[in-house]
Amino acid sequence: MLAMIVFINGSFGVGKSSVAGLLVQKISNSLLYDAEEVGYMLRKIGKPVGFPEDFQDLPAWRILTVKTAQLLKQQYNKNLIMPLCVWNELYFDEIVSGLKAIDKYFYHFCLVADRQTILKRHSNRNDSLEVTKWVHDRVDKCLASHGSPKFGVRVQTENKSAEEVTEEIVSMLGSIK
Repeated sequence: MLAMIVFINGSFGVGKSSVAGLLVQKISNSLLYDAEEVGYMLRKIGKPVGFPEDFQDLPAWRILTVKTAQLLKQQYNKNLIMPLCVWNELYFDEIVSGLKAIDKYFYHFCLVADRQTILKRHSNRNDSLEVTKWVHDRVDKCLASHGSPKFGVRVQTENKSAEEVTEEIVSMLGSIK
């Protein structure tokens, strides 16, 4: 399989991180790149001077997300597996166009499930009440956006384990020529 970027999108709580972790195990020469870590870094730096409610609203986050992917590809020459929830179409376009410029082998999958399933899965994560409320406030926006074909190949996660979803994605990647 050629070097590539595999972007795993979907609502908060749909299973992106679990699937991405399994993909790193299944796809040789892979590296997990969680761009939320870039946002956490920016939040830590910017909090004393003011910080938006969502780090995705920062142009610096979007730029650094793509630039970090580029540097990781250059430094390690590995497949990048990127779990990330992006529902804002403008931000999505900015990030995806940047990632496609880094690697012509760019694949985007959007994990989907119904609202009740997502909220149930998220409630099992033991997040703080503040984080839980923040996620719940965004689930409907994610579901509405991720219904668009623009958001990649939809992969239904309803009544499937993370292992089953991972195998489905690996199978789709294997069939791409």
